[in-house]
Amino acid sequence: MVLVYSMQEWDWQLRWSKIHEFLNSSSRRLVLAVLSGGVATVSTYMAAAIWVDSHSQWIAAGAIAQGVGTLLTLILLVWQLVNFYGNREEDHLDRLLVNLTEKDPLKRLIALRQLTKLITRKRVDSSAQQDVVECLQLLLSREEEVVIREAAFKSLQACDRLQLLPPKTAKTFIPISAKLKHRVY
Repeated sequence: MVLVYSMQEWDWQLRWSKIHEFLNSSSRRLVLAVLSGGVATVSTYMAAAIWVDSHSQWIAAGAIAQGVGTLLTLILLVWQLVNFYGNREEDHLDRLLVNLTEKDPLKRLIALRQLTKLITRKRVDSSAQQDVVECLQLLLSREEEVVIREAAFKSLQACDRLQLLPPKTAKTFIPISAKLKHRVY
């Protein structure tokens, strides 16, 4: 009960993004192998224990089939939850990037600030971060509103401080953004 009570205060988006990031890391194959091996070991032990302790083979087979069905249902449920939260974060990021093209400068500024918060909290993976940086560089070169240009520049600087850029891009990024910052429109 204490665990469920305290779980309500957890930042679930951050936890799901960390789980998603961990499952997409280089150790993914090892983690899945260890987890599936553990589940297979426990399931085999339980099936053997049921078979040995049962007085009827039909009751044992039914209990084992029920356990396999329950296990498959739980695996499907976890898979659907991970896919749902992963897609939801991607959709939110896509909506923010689309809002950067709005005609209303206020909407662009709000989308830019939300995007900066999302990135600084490290809730997006590295490929999405690179896409965001490219969009921000393009926005910085085309934007006519001074406030939005400055906010885009600050977002790019925040990305650079967090070392979100690969080393090759970071070297070419600093001079370009510095030139764009000082350009007179």
